[in-house]
Amino acid sequence: MGEHFALTTFSICIQAAVGVMLFVAIGRLVNKEGVFKNAMITATGLGVIGMLASLLHLGRPLSAMNALFQFGTSWLSREIWFTAMFVGLTVVAAVLLYVKPQAAGAITGLSAAAALVGLIDVFAMAKIYSSASVPVWQSATTTVEFYTAALSMGAMLFLVLSMKEAGKMKKFVALAVAAVVAVQVAAVVPYFISLGASTSTALQASLAILGSLKTATAIKWLFILAGAGLVLWMAKDELSKSVSNAVIGGTALILVGQAIGRYVFYAAMVISGVGLT
Repeated sequence: MGEHFALTTFSICIQAAVGVMLFVAIGRLVNKEGVFKNAMITATGLGVIGMLASLLHLGRPLSAMNALFQFGTSWLSREIWFTAMFVGLTVVAAVLLYVKPQAAGAITGLSAAAALVGLIDVFAMAKIYSSASVPVWQSATTTVEFYTAALSMGAMLFLVLSMKEAGKMKKFVALAVAAVVAVQVAAVVPYFISLGASTSTALQASLAILGSLKTATAIKWLFILAGAGLVLWMAKDELSKSVSNAVIGGTALILVGQAIGRYVFYAAMVISGVGLT
């Protein structure tokens, strides 16, 4: 359980930070007067927490050190490097925002670079699992889950932290969340339903684990869909108080839903081998 908690914290925090930085970069490019300080600081904090959490699930730190020098052949190595670069760029952007806020061009450039590196990092994360000897993860849905989690969590955090600065971006971000959640549901739910016909022993073992976690899975989808519904309702409401409540509620629901879903993702791990194929 502890290992799943560390992995969940690492991936959720890093991916949420990537999503926030993506919308910060877009916001700074669209609104030249936008600073998005709260969002950037939050992304920095999430990135640092994610990096620290990653250390908790390294059973053998020396092996991880060896992985650093296998960038050309190892997705783990690529994930380590891209995560470090993403967090580094985010921290530099945040520090520059504090010490030299008038350097708007440099801050925007660093934000965009961090977002780009972060999106590559999410791909590397997904490839680690979809390439692993765990049949239930060997699907494009793993990549879809990781990207949709990053975008939905990042968008919601960006909204709740930048309500005043977001301006015309509010409706765009709200619609983006709804679209991302729709893609997540359309890709992931049919995939897991289709697994029922598989004869793989390892897959069936994973499905048995998922069956024991059906309440958690139901809560995941209920929260994610409810969060997306709230933010869609917000997009049509012009009253600031109700808008703020909808964004806060939607953000909490999507964050908790995605975190629960990620824990279930790791819990369903059954490695093929030792009689399991």
